[in-house]
Amino acid sequence: MSKIVDTHAHVFTDRCRFADNPRHRPRYEAPLATYLDLLDHWGIDCGVLVQPSFLGTHNEYLMECLRRHPDRLRGVAVIDPQVSDDSLEDMESAGIRGTRLNWIGRTVSELQTTGWTDLFTRLESRRWHVEIQAEGRILLDILDLLASWELDLVIDHFGRPQANAWRDPVIERLCTGTATQRYWVKCSAPYRSQSDGFSDVCKRLLESLGPQRLMWGSDWPWTEHEHLYSYERALHDIEQWIPQPELEQVIRETPRQFYGFDT
Repeated sequence: MSKIVDTHAHVFTDRCRFADNPRHRPRYEAPLATYLDLLDHWGIDCGVLVQPSFLGTHNEYLMECLRRHPDRLRGVAVIDPQVSDDSLEDMESAGIRGTRLNWIGRTVSELQTTGWTDLFTRLESRRWHVEIQAEGRILLDILDLLASWELDLVIDHFGRPQANAWRDPVIERLCTGTATQRYWVKCSAPYRSQSDGFSDVCKRLLESLGPQRLMWGSDWPWTEHEHLYSYERALHDIEQWIPQPELEQVIRETPRQFYGFDT
């Protein structure tokens, strides 16, 4: 295997428990076996499974998948702020390494409650990272809020820049805020941004953060954008965005170290 890591994919089946009133619910399945077949076909060593928003905090299938392939998979869960320490311990033993805040269409005030702030303190003590899917002002507000904790922060999909990505306020923050916060950026899912010019964005992120803070993800199965993308296209894009030799670290060394695949 090539030791490449795909740091962003979703798996789900019809037997999964879904969140109440999800923003979007696919009308198909994306089972683990199909995803692993894709990894094998394209010579990808490892994958990181990210709990999709439409499954909410029902992480059972995610943890089942991780337990079946402990050497090949890691996970990012979606959790309720009232989650017990025993549940967090169980998730961690299964291969969960962080939690995801999918904050599209939500306000940062929800994260300022005692339940969430206590959770961030517990995650800090466990050395879990917080992965954020948000955009614009909301993402910036979340970064400001989380500055109160020593947490590693993973930014989904370039921070979903809007309009001119080169001058986007989120990109500006990611390129200038590294003295006080630890940002990792997933170079993935360009179709989830109202922007283009991702080669230029990657050049700027490389100059500011270095390849040790960038990671690649396929975003399989490209929910709501299935007709626009493919695994081949995802691999092609990252090869266009990141030049050699930095590409080797972005798709191999950085994610292997961050998610603990070599430990």
